Parts: sequence; C-alpha cells; structure tokens
Amino acid sequence: MSKIILITGASTGLGETMATYLAQKGFTVYGTSRSIEQQSKPFLTMDMDVCDETSIQKGVSHIVEQHGRIDVLINNAGLAIAGPVEALLLADVQRVFDTNVFGTIRTIQAVLPTMRQQKSGLIINISSIAAEAGLPFRGGYCASKAAVDRLTEALRLELASFGIQACYIQPGGTKTDINKNRLRVSLPADSAYKETFDRTYALIDESVSEGIEPDVFGPLVEKIILSPQVDRSYRVGKSLEKFSVLLKSLLPTGMYELMIRNHYKM
Repeated sequence: MSKIILITGASTGLGETMATYLAQKGFTVYGTSRSIEQQSKPFLTMDMDVCDETSIQKGVSHIVEQHGRIDVLINNAGLAIAGPVEALLLADVQRVFDTNVFGTIRTIQAVLPTMRQQKSGLIINISSIAAEAGLPFRGGYCASKAAVDRLTEALRLELASFGIQACYIQPGGTKTDINKNRLRVSLPADSAYKETFDRTYALIDESVSEGIEPDVFGPLVEKIILSPQVDRSYRVGKSLEKFSVLLKSLLPTGMYELMIRNHYKM
C-alpha cells in the first residue's frame, strides 16, 4: 500500500524537490503551501497555511477523508531572517517563529490523532545546521530551528509507545530560493553594525547560492521513510559545515568563537 505523505512548504525549493521525488517513487504525496493549487505540479497539491489552524485542520481532514490515514508528515515550511539582534523587529521575529516553530506544532497536533489511532506514523521536521550554533546576524533563525530540534526530541519520547517515530533533518547551505524570501533588517547608514552586517550577509547569500543541490534530500527522505528505526537527526551539508558542529563540541568557547568571527571577518 502506497504511503500517504503530507509535505508543507512544497511550492518551491526543497519542499517541491522532495515532493516530486517521492511522487515519482510511487508514494501518494500532498504538497501544500498557501497558494499551491494554482500551480501545476507532479504531485497532489492543496492550499494550506501553517500559520492558520483552521486551514491546517481542513487540509488534514481532506487527506484523511480521501485515504483514511496519514503515514508521513514532513514539516518543511520555513522562513529565514537576518539582522543584528539589537535591530530585529519583534513583528518579524514573531513571523519567523509562527512559521518555523508554531506552524510545525500546529501541523503535528493536527495529524497526531490520526497517527495514534492507526498506531503508526512518521514526522520529519526540516531544521538546519544553523540550529547547532548562534551564528552572527542569524540569531532569530538559529533560535527558531533550535526550538524545532528540541521539540522533535521531546516528540520521540512522547510518541514511541504509540508506534510513531520522529526525526529532524539539518540541511546546510542548499540551493533554494530562501535568499529571495528571507526577512532582512534594513540598517541606516550610520548603524554600528552596518559594515559588518553587509559583509556577513553577502556570505550568507553565498552559502546558499553555492550550497549543495536539493536533489540529495529526496533519496534521504525515502530512506528515512522506509527505515524500520529512524534516527534522531540527519545532518546534510558540506564537510566544513558539518565539521564546524563537531568543533563547537571540542574547542574551548573562546577559540570556537574566534574561528567563527574570523570566518565572517568580524
């Protein structure tokens, strides 16, 4: 029996790539976003806003009515933000957390009653390697993804007795349209942060434009879906990105922070 998969944030980028791959592999895939039904995709599409509980409940109910089950939820919808913590607009930070964290919680809460009833299910939360460190000028984004990781770890413990598994994937820089959609603080010319922020922001953009191809995530997600026992986390990125996480755990704090500052020329 084909597994029924729900993927949020599937209109472009990583979500679209995963949804397309899984559909081509024979899974029944519902890709969602706020206005995806107007787009032609190689998978089933459904308008669903992760910031709107009613929209989520409507979407989940439709899938259950059509198929009687939901086997896999992939929480991919996300929003990035960049700027000095001192200059972040709280309204923007709230938008990021509403999408990345609360949107993930809303969707999980909507599918869990069905998964508990069927005594099976898998939740895959798309996080980021940035969850492992507070990177300069990305504090809001790093904090939101760190919240997703800890949430997932709690879920694994809470859901194990119901036959439901959960994990998170931490991509490094990946060639998607996240640069185009990222919220960016606009600093005045006389800001104490402007020179460093502009230089760092160029490196942030570069890490995406020169990042890994999103195609690697389809096979990874398929492997996770077909695994009888799912690991807690899966980290995917360039060697330096993954090595930096290891270094944080090994180096003295001052040395690690100096390494990060040197990388960003701060």
